Amino acid sequence: MGEALKVEQLGEGRDRCPNEPSTQEIIARDRVPAPEWVRSESYQYLGDEDISVERYYDPEFAQREYDRLWSRTWQFVCREEHIPEVGDYYVYDIGARSFIVTRSAEGQIKAFYNACLHRGTKLRASNTEGFANEFKCPFHGWSWKIDGSIKDVVCDWDFPHVSKGEFALPEARVETLGGFVFINMDDDAPSLADYIGPEAMSHIEQWHLEDRYVHCHVSKIIPANWKATMEAFMEAYHVLETHPQVAPSNGDANSQYDVYG
Repeated sequence: MGEALKVEQLGEGRDRCPNEPSTQEIIARDRVPAPEWVRSESYQYLGDEDISVERYYDPEFAQREYDRLWSRTWQFVCREEHIPEVGDYYVYDIGARSFIVTRSAEGQIKAFYNACLHRGTKLRASNTEGFANEFKCPFHGWSWKIDGSIKDVVCDWDFPHVSKGEFALPEARVETLGGFVFINMDDDAPSLADYIGPEAMSHIEQWHLEDRYVHCHVSKIIPANWKATMEAFMEAYHVLETHPQVAPSNGDANSQYDVYG
């Protein structure tokens, strides 16, 4: 065998490709000066410990994630231009929960649990959006106004225990940021701004996302584990092999990873 490869022990958190230009150095070479918010950098070493493979497929771990994470955190649902007019709605599912996010009045967006209070039937089908004057159950016909208040109980004489004043659709919290609509199931969670934190908020605001819009919406079902799929959009390690055409403008393997907040 030839001479053994010499392995350089990198210090904790050091660049994996230390002899190539960094993202910021590549940006600095551009003939057109980049705006300051593109020149920002916020690197933090968060460790490189192995994680258990069970986190990708174990049903018990998935349930813990739902109980401790998804039911307590702010989640992006849609853009405001998805629901521009009063009565427009967008259905969002997470785990076993489904929500109808609707523009219930001028300047007001609400998120209702997408379940009839009679027998739990979905009021609107998953993966749908559109316009509604009411949200009617397709099973027994109970209906609610777009502000969430109950509109009609079919054969209400048989439901004397139902108080219409107290039978509104349950709601999740709603906040918007830069045209994005977020919901949170936890009434005790911090506000969206506090959750994101001032450093990240300052960075986000410089992108003026409220001036953006959705040009088209494309969805694709991928026969793969959703976490493994998402990870492909969180790293650039695969780029040189999968997308070599971007190498001239992307340097070698020194993509920038920022952590804000």
